Amino acid sequence: MTPNSPAPSTSAGGAELPGARLLLEPTLTREGMFDGAWWPRSRDPQRELPALLAALDPRFGPVLRVRLDPDAWDVVPHHLVMKGRFLRISYLPGTAGTIRVIRGDQDGLLLLVIPPDTAESVAEAAMAAAACPGSSMFAADILARGATARPASGAEPAPPPVRGSAVRPYGSADLAATLALVNADRLPGQPACSPRMLGDAVTGTSAGNPLPWAELDPPHTDVLVDKAGAVLGAVSYAVRPRDDAGLILWLHAREVPAVVEILVEHALRRLRRRSAVHAFAFASALNPTLAALPAARRPVTSLVLEQAGFSSSDSWRYLRRVSAGIRPVAVSSQIQVAPSSVPSGWWLTIPGHDLAAEAVAATPSDGVGTLWWFGPDAAHADQELDRALLDRALALLYAHGAHEAVLYADGEGASLFDTAGFALVDRLYTYTRNDTAASRVC
Repeated sequence: MTPNSPAPSTSAGGAELPGARLLLEPTLTREGMFDGAWWPRSRDPQRELPALLAALDPRFGPVLRVRLDPDAWDVVPHHLVMKGRFLRISYLPGTAGTIRVIRGDQDGLLLLVIPPDTAESVAEAAMAAAACPGSSMFAADILARGATARPASGAEPAPPPVRGSAVRPYGSADLAATLALVNADRLPGQPACSPRMLGDAVTGTSAGNPLPWAELDPPHTDVLVDKAGAVLGAVSYAVRPRDDAGLILWLHAREVPAVVEILVEHALRRLRRRSAVHAFAFASALNPTLAALPAARRPVTSLVLEQAGFSSSDSWRYLRRVSAGIRPVAVSSQIQVAPSSVPSGWWLTIPGHDLAAEAVAATPSDGVGTLWWFGPDAAHADQELDRALLDRALALLYAHGAHEAVLYADGEGASLFDTAGFALVDRLYTYTRNDTAASRVC
């Protein structure tokens, strides 16, 4: 990961410092929890803040005030004077691991602060998660992913979890441990993975999404185990004969960087010399409706894939609605509802309107209804028709037992979904590595 602004800066005392390790959310639309992440090199704000402000000033203008989490720093001064500028510093209580920088017009950016002694791979993954567009993860959740506790003074750090580990084929005795790994990565609104679902994923079948699986050779599922035989992670991969492509079908490792790296490298070695390798290209039986990787909730996996030469493609936005109430729906004669077989449910369209949205509503399961939304770009959307379509789809779901709904959207439509009570949970990405990159793994 390359920080956005690596230029050197000057401390309050005039000493030259390396550039701030800063990663900003690329769109800065303020839709996510954070506007980026900062990884200072020490816990001394007088030493670290000048580099941060030097990186931010050219893009955002002068920063006149910052608010810090007091527990993250050795000392919090009330102000600093840097190059003739007076910088006011205050506390930001109750928001651990953050800093808010405020410009002269009172507009501010909220950044995740990575502890200085964080391991590089963990810090890079946390920065990527905080800077992911639309991320809804809190600071504590991001920092907990893959992070290890700081050792007490004089104590030896814990050995890495992969020392003495080995990769072997998945066996029936690994079921409970692998289920725990899968469910640790479960998104809100997704069903817990059951033994039957895991069994289907291992054998390479998916009742809710059978077509792409029918094209594959039987998949291989392997686990990484430590010296004691405990399962640290699992990966499944296969070959698609029609185009000689390799596929990493699913991978779960509690977002521990070293474990994810080993499993990705292992899968790539087994898939070497393929025309291309795709990762998280379609849903498995583990998560029947989740057709790609939630990058904010799985930042380590996303980062490891990109470092291994994969390019990412924004696939869907994943939103959730937990309110059971829906507004009264006047059934519009313009909306056509037809049965859908895969998935089982309904297909909703507006005939005669080429630019109107379409939706698929799956029959609710365990109280959760699922929608897939195919909408035009915002410039061509008919907000009134789109809202009528969305209301009709929600009415179908709640009438058939749903008490919450999840929605996969391929367009933006943020205001439409906001007003309907949906909140963005994550953005889903698929990954592809071409044969040039693949040839580097032997």
